[in-house]
Parts: sequence; structure tokens; C-alpha cells
Amino acid sequence: MHCELYIPDFFPPEGLPRADSLAAAETLIARGRRTRRALVSREAWLFGRFGVPRQRDWPVAPYTLLADGGAPGPHYWMRADPVHLRVGRDSLGLADSAAFEVSRAESGALVDALSRHFGPTMIFQPLSPARWYVRFEKAPEVQTTPAAAARGAAIEEKLPSGPDAMRFHALMNEAQMLLHEHPVNAEREARGEPALNSIWFWGGGVVDAAKPRPFSAVIADDPLARGLALAAGIPAHALPKDADSVLAALGDEGRVLAVLDAPRETQLRERRTALERDWFVPLLAALKSGRIGMLTLQLAGENRLLQVETVRSDLRYFWRLRKPLSAYA
Repeated sequence: MHCELYIPDFFPPEGLPRADSLAAAETLIARGRRTRRALVSREAWLFGRFGVPRQRDWPVAPYTLLADGGAPGPHYWMRADPVHLRVGRDSLGLADSAAFEVSRAESGALVDALSRHFGPTMIFQPLSPARWYVRFEKAPEVQTTPAAAARGAAIEEKLPSGPDAMRFHALMNEAQMLLHEHPVNAEREARGEPALNSIWFWGGGVVDAAKPRPFSAVIADDPLARGLALAAGIPAHALPKDADSVLAALGDEGRVLAVLDAPRETQLRERRTALERDWFVPLLAALKSGRIGMLTLQLAGENRLLQVETVRSDLRYFWRLRKPLSAYA
């Protein structure tokens, strides 16, 4: 088996606490063949691995819709996710579902209000509480920014652009006026939670023609990774708590992609310690025993992606000395 592991936000930004020594991770990186690449978004990396080209946007919406149980068909879909806009001194800032929770009941009530307001011209489908979808009969001429990429930035610079951009700006303004006074948001604010006071359009596109299968299985909770797997006819499994569970559930052959979840900022240090225990230690043991023949690590940092390819024979090269993970950041 060839196991490929993608870990977002593995190297923390400068100024955040570093983890203690992680012997298994340091050994795998030191003994393997390392390649540093310019950092691309998780979406761009996944589409590249599955051979799906960019459209005007990376077509996230139809693939995550597939993972959420929808049927994208040949239609053009966009994400229209609930977000919280906060007013700063000089600009508007955005928070998405990485910073708050939204219940299915709240999602359903807000989407009902939006669908009644916009009518048949724009029907919202909340297949997941934090992931809403809109189908368009004709692909709009617009480029968008993922909500995650708009966090912490003045959103005026991240709004949809292109010939049809003003249409989407107007739709967002209408949605803001409607959601501002909604009882769901009054209840959230009374509980001290952010109001879901706007929607964010992004990730538009259609499902691309099927490509050769790059993996024999995909292990992920990430909806884009799961959707890409399903579109390619690849078995998609939920992400377990550790690598041992992955190895126990799969056969001895094939190439497996595992995509780990991104952490919240408060979890960065604890998360790397958990990665050592739950993933690097068992994967190093599996490589030593021959249970897996090759391990590829894709370790994302703040500005670059470190790719490490390690095979069993590499572990004999004891002179490739371990270094702190900070040496590779």
C-alpha cells in the first residue's frame, strides 16, 4: 500500500507555540525525500490531485453537494454559505462556520426565509447546516473567493468580481437586509453567538468529466475530498481517529489518500501532539514492518507545502539525522 497523508496547517504561523519534539514525525521527514512547493489552497491541491481543471472558480460547490447527498447533474452550482459580517472601524470583516456553530433548525428557518424572498429564481438548498447551495440555469461570469480565504481581510477586496459581479453584490445586500431582523439571529445574539447575517457566494461550477482514478480509496471527513472521490467512483470512508484504524480497514494494495481536518487556532499545539501519537507513530511502525510500502506526507504551512516521500529502505539511513520540525517550516 502507498499511503498519502495531507495535513492542513501543520506548521503553525510564526509567533504561535511550537510543539515538543515529535520523534516519529521528525524521523519520517529526515529519512525521506523532501520537496518544498509554493503553498496553494486546500481546494487547489485536491483538484490538482484528482486532475479536475479550474473553471472560473475552483468548482467546489457541485462536488461538496455530491458529498452532502445531493445530485449535481450537469447543472451549475454555487455555495451560498451563511456567514457573520462584523463592522470594523474602516471595513467589514467576515467569520464563517470555522468560528461558530449553526444548527439544522436554524439553517432551515433562515433558508426558508431566503427562498420565500427570492422565489423560484434562486432556490437555496441547505444540505448541511453550514453549507448552502444555489443552482443557476446559466453559468454566471463571475469569480469568487472562498469564505476561508476572506477571513481576517477587508471583504470589499474579496467580493465577487467579473461582468456579473454587481448582480451578486445586490443579492448579498438583499440577503443581509432580510437576515438582519430574522428571529433566529435575535435568539443567537441573545445567547451571545454571532448572527448569521449574510451569505457568501463562492466555488461555482459544474462536475467535470470523469478522470482516471488516482486513488483506490479516500479517507476524509472533508466534503470536497469525499465529493471528488465519489465523482471518480472511488470508495470514500469517514476519517477515523488514527492510522491504525485506517490500516485495519483497508487491504494491502493500492494508493490511499487520507485528508486530515484543519484545526481551530486554539488547538494547534495539542493537535500536533495528537498527530504524533495517532498518525506518525503507527505509520512509521507500518513502514518499518512492510505493512505499507511508501508513505507520502503533504504538510501545509503558512507559506509553503512540504512534500516528503519515504519508503522502508530509507529508514536505514541513520545518518540522516532528525531535526526539529521548525527546521522544515
